[in-house]
Amino acid sequence: MQTVGEVLRNERENKGLSIKEIEAATSIRCLYINAIEEDNYTIVPGEVYLKGFIRNYANYLGLDARQMIELYRQSQTDVPAENEKIAVDIPKKVPEKPAISKQPNRLLIISLLVVFIAGTAWWLFSSPKTAKEPQTDQQAQQVPAIPKQTPTPSSTPPAQTKPVVLTAKYTERCWTSVTADGKQIYEGTPEAGETMTWEAQNTITITAGNAGGIDIVSNGQALGKLGEKGDVVAKTFSAK
Repeated sequence: MQTVGEVLRNERENKGLSIKEIEAATSIRCLYINAIEEDNYTIVPGEVYLKGFIRNYANYLGLDARQMIELYRQSQTDVPAENEKIAVDIPKKVPEKPAISKQPNRLLIISLLVVFIAGTAWWLFSSPKTAKEPQTDQQAQQVPAIPKQTPTPSSTPPAQTKPVVLTAKYTERCWTSVTADGKQIYEGTPEAGETMTWEAQNTITITAGNAGGIDIVSNGQALGKLGEKGDVVAKTFSAK
């Protein structure tokens, strides 16, 4: 079975196209095109970028992009996994507690009874005859009551963060992936002249395969190009 790189390279050669022509048409750098055709995926910065490049490359050659992605996944699952080690927990032997004799010590019991009787007799003969008079109701009324302080609720409402609004204006064809608040909300390849807008409560992360083909506007502020032409750039925008 052919690999992803072999299929793409054979189709490119059959069409008589050079790697430079593929770079100009897809905005994928020659370095990454060579790496994909040689099945050397370590050069491409991340699996998200790699799948986007394979998809754009296959679409340009007229191949089934989904089939190419599935072929890539199969090539990764064919790598034999390491033998898993099964940990066996050996129960530790709990030392037995020494048996405690249940037979009471008669001498100890007799001693405790003597001490108890002597203490009771001393308390009866030494206790005072007059008890302390209880506090009268009048004295109790003279104690001022301490008013309870009720905390005053704060009138200042909690500050609310403004949502992130990100607009991308495309001047060139560019593969793009967008994640809002940790969840991917878009992946595709807009054409030149398209404008796309995304919103999030906290953060938006945009990843582009051709950073020089995108003009960014964040919360109404124009920030210019996302990067240089042909560069793979990922950038995060947060709420103010």
